[in-house]
Amino acid sequence: MKKTAIRFMFLAAFGTSAMAETPIAAGHWEGKIQIPEHELSITVDLARSPNGKWIGSISVLKTTATDVPLDSITVDDSGVRFKAGLPGNASFEGVLSTDGNRLSGKAANAEGEAPFQLARSGEADVKVPPASTALPKEFEGAWDGSLDAGGKLERVGMRLTRAENGLATATLIVIDSKQEIPATTVTIDGNRLLLEARAVSGKFDGTLGSEGDLSGDWTQGPSRFSLTFKRASSKPERP
Repeated sequence: MKKTAIRFMFLAAFGTSAMAETPIAAGHWEGKIQIPEHELSITVDLARSPNGKWIGSISVLKTTATDVPLDSITVDDSGVRFKAGLPGNASFEGVLSTDGNRLSGKAANAEGEAPFQLARSGEADVKVPPASTALPKEFEGAWDGSLDAGGKLERVGMRLTRAENGLATATLIVIDSKQEIPATTVTIDGNRLLLEARAVSGKFDGTLGSEGDLSGDWTQGPSRFSLTFKRASSKPERP
């Protein structure tokens, strides 16, 4: 696990349980991922939605990863497994202590595993992202772009695809560092595309022009950069 080219750090975890005989998994948790020679402080929120589905979010403190949604959450006996919408296709597996106040386990991505430990510190406050909209044909596909980040040119690819329910999904690809950034929400209104990536606290606001280019701005924290995407002749390189 390590820092990527667009100034974000990777990442965080949580584990817990839910049965009649065991303490409830829902709550706000604080702790650390114990990466060798470098601990990451993180918070995790886990709760049940009104329809009974588990929902959650994580934040990596002192980084741009804030309120990143969890998915594929499963809770059984004293264990919890979930994935996080962070670079690196992160997965987490943890165990709840018998008193229900501690969560421990391992976080993993393509670079390896690291243990984590969390402590319960209050009620859950899950920040659920807005729903994405449908993906029109004119936006679908692979795009190439470049971003001038303080004099350093970053090559950025983008994939816009349609989920099974017809809604838009997107992934940004930092080509030179071979990192993927999943979009949290994709909103398309007419010729305007709005993309939010909570993993890096980033947003792209662009317009599809008459020449077929997507031109707009990438914002990340207080920084703003011009970013234009053109149709890719082939799919963006992947890690």
